[in-house]
Amino acid sequence: MKEWFLGLESRERMFVSIGGVLVVIMLVWGLLISPLYGASAAIEQRLDTKRDTLAFLRRAAVELAGRADAPLAGPDLSGQSLVVIVDRSARAAGLGDALTRNQPVGEDGIRVRLENAPFESVARWLEAIDTSAGLAIESATFDRTAAAGRVNAGLVLRQRPQ
Repeated sequence: MKEWFLGLESRERMFVSIGGVLVVIMLVWGLLISPLYGASAAIEQRLDTKRDTLAFLRRAAVELAGRADAPLAGPDLSGQSLVVIVDRSARAAGLGDALTRNQPVGEDGIRVRLENAPFESVARWLEAIDTSAGLAIESATFDRTAAAGRVNAGLVLRQRPQ
């Protein structure tokens, strides 16, 4: 290859040398620098997204802290069916995933099944629906789960006479 290059005229050698240098520059740009810029932009975009999410969570935490003393099932639930009251209040208490069944029992009762629910959340929820929706516990069974602080619960709730 060296013989071929030295066999070229000086003008041709200059063109081949300049072309080689340009190819090397393009390879360095295409294989090293450009991907780094692209990765940097992607990381910066992810960081902006995470900052937006953090700002949203901070605003939500402040809003939720203001609601901490408010009952979980507010007065807007009055006049609604027991199924709706139990479902909405359980979701508001963070028990939406644990609520596996709610079935009416007569006109003034409901049977509720919670699976793998945090016991403290269940206790707070029961207190909230007692005070805000007037539902009293008629019967309850609690079984421990393998996870600490979690229970399976079967409840029958009845609306107190007004």
